[in-house]
Amino acid sequence: MQYTVPHYYKQFHCAAGACPDTCCAGWQIQIDPVSLQKYKKTKGTLGNRLKNEIDWKGSCFRQYNGRCAFLNDEDLCDLYLEGGGKRAFCRTCRTYPRHIEEFEGLREISLSLSCPAAAELILNCREPVRFLHAENPNRDEIYEEFDFLLFTKLMDARSLILKILQDRTWPFTLRAAAVLALSHDLQVRIDKNALYDIDTLLDRYSSVNILKWFEARLWKLSLSADWKKRRRKTCHGLFSIFDQLEALRDDWKPYLYNARRILENAPASDKETEHCFHELFSDVVEEQLLVYFVYTYFSGAVYNGNAYGKMKFSLTGMILIRELVRAEWLAGKNSDINCMIKTAWRYAREVEHSDYNKTTMEHLLSREEIFGIEDFFSIL
Repeated sequence: MQYTVPHYYKQFHCAAGACPDTCCAGWQIQIDPVSLQKYKKTKGTLGNRLKNEIDWKGSCFRQYNGRCAFLNDEDLCDLYLEGGGKRAFCRTCRTYPRHIEEFEGLREISLSLSCPAAAELILNCREPVRFLHAENPNRDEIYEEFDFLLFTKLMDARSLILKILQDRTWPFTLRAAAVLALSHDLQVRIDKNALYDIDTLLDRYSSVNILKWFEARLWKLSLSADWKKRRRKTCHGLFSIFDQLEALRDDWKPYLYNARRILENAPASDKETEHCFHELFSDVVEEQLLVYFVYTYFSGAVYNGNAYGKMKFSLTGMILIRELVRAEWLAGKNSDINCMIKTAWRYAREVEHSDYNKTTMEHLLSREEIFGIEDFFSIL
């Protein structure tokens, strides 16, 4: 079994009581079968409480006002305090904020952006992310239905995507445009079942001139009369996706409403305004966010064949976090790295921790008449 983690993975430390939020509120915490059996056998006062505070039919902890039954008034876990530490946790609580993507012969582990401490690591990282690999020769498994050829091509494509995204000799806008176009062209070949043509595609996008070509293309597109109008329309369309998603916390929809109102009523920005905002939300911040989303989700296209959708989902995450930070900045609030970190984990908590939200967003982004490749180019 192969394992991959980002280089900052082992730097993570839970902030515990100092955390500005809690991972035990807003989400239904599922209990794995092994832990469920252990909780059934627990005796004494803790055993009685477990008996009452677990939804045994749903295999999850009960919640009260959106908070786990074991989350105390100090935002600490009573199960941890009374049950002997981490050994009392179920798998979900034991592994979070570690996020694991499972493939045949490979586990890719990341730190979830939804955790404030993890978001701080991700967004404070100044250097390009490196990915570390390890192997456990004593563990292996075979998936009965796993398209290993498609997976290999997706991994090759993702390697090139990450290489392009981390080439800091070019503005991030060009890098993002190039990887979006690469994903689009990759999808054409996947849909045609022309997987053996993907190597030629990747060779073309490996050319030293590819970003020069996108520089010329974006410059030409930006001269069109409707470019700024298209940008506003695309931004409105991306925010409208939230109308179709479930809200996991009560304060999320009012927060979104206020942000959208600020952005829609803001005057068209000039070069000086954009430059000032870009000093806050820099190329490095955009790069780290998009690298995070691509690493976490892109290769999952092996299960639904939608590489272009995974890239759109990843790019949308970066853009929406950026625009939410922009709304804070336009409102004159104290916009700094801490504001970006909080905005990022708030977004991730609402989107990444709901399978419904992730699936729905990917589906809605497939509407090419609204979210075509040039629409995305306009808002990069």
